[in-house]
Amino acid sequence: MVYWRIIRKSYRRNLQYRLSHLINNLASSIFGLVFIAIWAGVLKGKEVHGPYDLQAMGQYIAVCQSVLWMTTFLSPGLAIPVGVRSGAVSLDLIKPVHYLWYMLSQEFGRILYNALYRSLPIALLLSLAVGFHFPSSFSAFLLFALSLLLGTYVGLLLFYLTGLASFWTTEIRWVHYILLSLVFGLGGQMIPLDLLPGVMGNIAPYLPFSCMIYYPVMTFLQLAGPEAIIIQGSWALVLTGIALAVTTLARRKVEIQGG
Repeated sequence: MVYWRIIRKSYRRNLQYRLSHLINNLASSIFGLVFIAIWAGVLKGKEVHGPYDLQAMGQYIAVCQSVLWMTTFLSPGLAIPVGVRSGAVSLDLIKPVHYLWYMLSQEFGRILYNALYRSLPIALLLSLAVGFHFPSSFSAFLLFALSLLLGTYVGLLLFYLTGLASFWTTEIRWVHYILLSLVFGLGGQMIPLDLLPGVMGNIAPYLPFSCMIYYPVMTFLQLAGPEAIIIQGSWALVLTGIALAVTTLARRKVEIQGG
C-alpha cells in the first residue's frame, strides 16, 4: 500500500508537464520517421529473406520509439545523485521502507505517466506511417505485457545501480552516458540484435540491455517466444540481488561517514 501511494503521487506530479512533453513526443516521432526512412532506403527494391521486410522493419522501429519512454528514458540515476549531493538521501534511508523499492516506486509512477502520455501518442503517430500491428491472440498480448514489464524492471535496476555510484563519487554522468550507449548499441534500438555481425550478434541477445528494448519489441511483433521471458526474468533476478547487495554497502558508507 505504501509503495502504491508513492507511485500515485509520482504519477500525479508528472501530470503537471503534459503540454510541455508534447514537444518531446513530436521530436521522438520525427526521429522514428528518420530511422524508418533509413531502413526504407536500405530495403527498398531488395529481396529480403527472413522476417525483416520493409513493413516489419518499419513496425520494429515504431515500437522501439514507443518502448524507449518506458524502459530507457528514465531519470538519470533515478535522481539518487540529487539526494546524495543535497544530503536528503540520509532522510530517505531512515524511512520505514526499503530504499531500493522506495526509489523504484517513485520512478515507476513517472513510467506510468510516460506510458499514457508519451509511448501511446508516439505509437499512434508512427503507426499512421507504417501501419497498425496488434498481437494476433490474447495470449500473445499477455506475453508482450509481461516482457514489457520485465524490460521496464531491468531498466529501473540498471539506472538504480548507476545512481548508487554517486555514494562513492559526486559525478556519475559518465556512468549514465556509458549505460545509455550500451543500451542503444546493444539493446536493439536501431537494428535487431540478430542482424548484428559476428560474435556481437551472438552475445548481445543475452546481455541485460536486450531485455529493455529488443525482447519487448520482438515479443510484440511475435518474432520472439517464451525464451525471451526466460532471459529477461533471469536478468531481473540477478540484478535484483546485485541491487540489494550494493544498497547494503551504500547504506553502510553513509552511516560510517555520518550522513
